[in-house]
This record gives sequence, C-alpha cells and structure tokens, in this order.
Amino acid sequence: MKKILFYTSFITVGGGLQKVSVDYLRLLVDHQYKVDLIVDFNMGEELLTFEEMLPKEVSCQYIKSEKISKFIYYFRTLGKRYKVFIIFLYIFMIMADFYYYHAKVKKIVQNGNYDFTISFYQFLPAYLTDNKSMKHMIWLHGSVEHFFGGITKIFKNRYEKKLNRYDYIVTIADEMKEQLENFYPNISKNKIQRIYNPFDFQNIKVQADKKLLDEEDIKLLQDDYICTVSRLDENQKDITTLILAYEKLWQEKKISCKLYIIGDGPHKKMLEDFVQDKKLSKKIIFLGKKINPFIWMKHTDIFILSSKFEGLPTVLIEAMALETFVISSDCKTGPKEILKSGECGELFEVGNIDELASKIYLVVNDEKYRISKIRQASQRIKEFDQTIVIKQLLTIFENNK
Repeated sequence: MKKILFYTSFITVGGGLQKVSVDYLRLLVDHQYKVDLIVDFNMGEELLTFEEMLPKEVSCQYIKSEKISKFIYYFRTLGKRYKVFIIFLYIFMIMADFYYYHAKVKKIVQNGNYDFTISFYQFLPAYLTDNKSMKHMIWLHGSVEHFFGGITKIFKNRYEKKLNRYDYIVTIADEMKEQLENFYPNISKNKIQRIYNPFDFQNIKVQADKKLLDEEDIKLLQDDYICTVSRLDENQKDITTLILAYEKLWQEKKISCKLYIIGDGPHKKMLEDFVQDKKLSKKIIFLGKKINPFIWMKHTDIFILSSKFEGLPTVLIEAMALETFVISSDCKTGPKEILKSGECGELFEVGNIDELASKIYLVVNDEKYRISKIRQASQRIKEFDQTIVIKQLLTIFENNK
C-alpha cells in the first residue's frame, strides 16, 4: 500500500480549494492509499466542521498554532489592501516556516516512510523536498500571471527555484499549464502535468435535491432569480460589475427576476451598502454563506461568475452539472476552457458591464437558446468526472514504483 503525505494550507468550510482537498483525500482512500494530512494553518472553530468531512482513515495534524495562524492571516488581509505588508508577511512566513519545519514537519516526513508528498497549494514552503527518499508534487490553483503582479515581481525568480525542487508540478487547467511554460521556460515540460479538479456529479445532484430549508428560503426559491455563489472579495470576484449590470437591466429593461448573491467575505458590508445606495435592496438580495448552495444553483435561471482571475472555478462546473445556464467573465484561467470558448455558455470581457447585461438579457429571454447550450454543457463536463481525473493521478503514482 502506497503512503501519501497530503499537505494543504488552511481549511475553511465552503471554500473551493477545501472541497477539492476533501475530494482527493476520499478518492485516494477509496483506491487503497494510506493518506496522512497536515494542515499548515489552524483557523480555529471552523476546523471542527471540516474534520467531520474527512474520511475516517485519514489522520490530520495542524502545523502552526491558532494564534500564529490568525496573525498571519490578518497580515495577509492587510497585504491585499496595502502591498507593502506583503514584504513583512513574506519575511515572517520564511521565519515561521523554517521554525515549524525543524520543530514539527521534518519529524513527520522522516517517520512516515511516504512514497509521495502532495503540496496542495502553490505558496506552501518547499522544505518537504529536502527528503530525497520520496517523490514530491505541488499543485498550482491560480493564474500564474496573477501570482507575481506589482511588488511581488521580486519573488518571481525565487519561485522558479522552488518549483524546480519538485518532481511534478500540477496545473488544473491547460491555459494555466501554457502560462507556466511561458513564464518559466527553463522548467522541464516533463514535470508539468495538467490534472483537472475531480467532481462527484452524482453527489452534487443529490445535494441539490435536498429541501432542508426554512420558510424564508422556500419563499425565495419560488421567485424567479439569477445568482452567483462566491467569496465576497472584490480583489478577485468583482461582484460590483454584476451589481451594475443588474442595475442597468432594471433601469432600462425592468428585468423581473431578482439577483441572489450567495457567500460571505471581507467586502460583504461594502457591497450591501453599495446596493442600498442604489435603492435595489429588494431586488438584489444577499443570502450569506450557504452550507448547501447547490439547491440555489439548480433553481436559478442563470448562474454568473464575474471574477477578475481564477484557477479552475469549480462553481461553473457544478452549475453545469445541475443543467443551469452559465455566464462567466473571460478571466484567466479556466472559464474559457470550461465553456469551450462560449460553446457551452456565455463569456464576457472582465469588468464589461454593458456586455454582461446584454448577455443576461439574451439568455433570460431566449429559452430555446438557453436549452441548446445547456445540452452541450452536459456533454462537456464528462471530462471533469472524478473517475477520469483520479486515473491521471494514480498513473503518476504507479509509474514511480
């Protein structure tokens, strides 16, 4: 039985990266792999819910204390607003990672006798690769072009050295793979593998049919609506563009459906105030974070993603699995690849309010057009099925006996 050490950054309930982590852990256990999990940051109370989602066969340890973890996360949040804090965070992270590796992680790696380690986030420290008795993989979950913008360009060359320490570098989209090869032409292309995120489509459909809702939610579901499910972080998700596109449709076309915004995040209050200032609070409704967003995604007329950048946005594939029409920004990376350049949905230029509004109006008013693209989307998503995806990963493992 092969042993895998699975290393991820932090776990909060409902995040896309976190859901994919759990999916991989479950699939590896199902295929008779022994898996140990180490989580870099201890984010406190939400971990209890996360631990309930783990396969019982997976042991889990947290590397950094809750106090240190939340201190780092606080500076990470500041760094999004004030770039200079990224430098201080980077220096502190190097010191903390060095300490915790020698105090804790090194012993775990040495005593585990693993065949492979998987670093499931691009900015985890590379100390695991010091042990040459096993193979090492790292996952990239975002557009490489957005890793090193502005002040962070100074880290670009150092990151190349880090990636070269791994035996395999996994990207989750072909577009991301091409970016990486262009960004770092000296990295061997044989190291770079594209493996899509795995999806359990049957489970998504089962979850979408559950009706454990209160009276208020039942009433909201009965209305016509379009929706998005997103972390409310305007540095990436650009909910403002969606709100302004809806406002345009309300003012010019008196669109009848409502807009539901599902999710939580640092800019929720700012967005709620923005909607209130527009006097659209009865039309644009913030539902907060939902443990089971699939119910809402199944019953919406259109699902919309308005991001400035992504990796492989799981919500698009989940919406397609529920036979929901998808409109997405043409951001890097993922949406164009998922939607096959618009064959399986609609794409609009990032931040283009007028184009998004026109796409929404087209789809809402043309049922035949909507149904035809939903059919194509149903065929497209087969490539993301977990049974196909896991075979790619297992092939790598088995070829390194």
